[in-house]
Amino acid sequence: MKNMSNLPQDLVEEILSRVPLTSLRAMRSTCKMWNTLFKDERFTKKHIAQAAVETTKEREFVAIMLLNFRAYLMRVNLHGIHNNSNPLLKPLGKLISLDTLDQVDISRVFRCEGLLLCTTKDYTRLVVWNPYLGQTLWICVEPRFVRDRKFYYVNVLGYDKSKSCYAYKILRFAHFFFEKSIHEIYELNSNSWRVLDVTPHWCISYNSHSVSLKGNTYWFASNLESTDKFLELLCFDFTTEKFGLHLPLPFEIYYCQTVTLSAFKEEQLAVLHQSSYGDLGMEIWITTKIEPNEVSWSKFLAVYMRPLTGFQFNTGGSFLIDEENRAVVVFDTDKHIFKPTRNIAYIIGENGYFREVDLGEITTESFPLACFYVPSSMQINQHP
Repeated sequence: MKNMSNLPQDLVEEILSRVPLTSLRAMRSTCKMWNTLFKDERFTKKHIAQAAVETTKEREFVAIMLLNFRAYLMRVNLHGIHNNSNPLLKPLGKLISLDTLDQVDISRVFRCEGLLLCTTKDYTRLVVWNPYLGQTLWICVEPRFVRDRKFYYVNVLGYDKSKSCYAYKILRFAHFFFEKSIHEIYELNSNSWRVLDVTPHWCISYNSHSVSLKGNTYWFASNLESTDKFLELLCFDFTTEKFGLHLPLPFEIYYCQTVTLSAFKEEQLAVLHQSSYGDLGMEIWITTKIEPNEVSWSKFLAVYMRPLTGFQFNTGGSFLIDEENRAVVVFDTDKHIFKPTRNIAYIIGENGYFREVDLGEITTESFPLACFYVPSSMQINQHP
């Protein structure tokens, strides 16, 4: 029997191109030749394309999940849920970097296509991470103190589409109540920070959930010049390095309601809105058109949640949409609102479909967060 090292190179590549994403770490550590192969751009593109075919065939998708300050790869398959099949939400093990990232507590994960921007729990470092290639770029940062109070920056990742090869950048900012706001750009190619000249007439909360779409970032923002709009959608364009116009949401938002963003199909936004009273009605809307200065919406799902959960989802939560199965997965804690002990995924679909999946014990003061993940062969340049 031949071993792998004696097989023709093209046959070895064909075999390894079918390795699941979750087995990459083991394959890389098997031998130097395989590790080198998984860094080859031609091969990685083939492997990513094959992985996409397999997930489509299995009618499932892969997500990144942040639980208890650790990042996991998660397999999600809701096929057949309306025919009494059990949903599959399976964490496939911690995402492990080739350096010390897997030993660091991560408080936030922001996804920009196949790259992740992680903020460490102590807020002293940012990490740009390509989990597929196992590459990282560490950036030291510091919180700012204003009148002896510690303020934290919002950090997001995007790219300039005007360049032949996308130029990735980090936007960081902090809005202070009695001080001038600060907005800065970090360019990965030049390893340098610079200040943006921005005078905002809006405010983005540090806890506001942000989403990357086509290289730009979207948030909910409070319009400080309007008395009748509590929250609106706001975009930062990484190509022009400017914030766009205020974009309308498809509903009115009142105090204490739940509202959060998610990406859908890489080119659309989705928003979850839940009432804080009465039947706790929840709506999911999807964009039919989305640009930095223009948006239109279509309703995807509407459900009365009081008979199902009896409580309102926390605004720190996140959600994923399965269009084919007309369902949504909401990540939150259990129903013991004041002292939860378990992380839960709530699967909600048409015609009253509802299931809960236990994701394990809560061991830290953090909410479970999840986002779609599509691997990327984008190389992260290392700086001396």
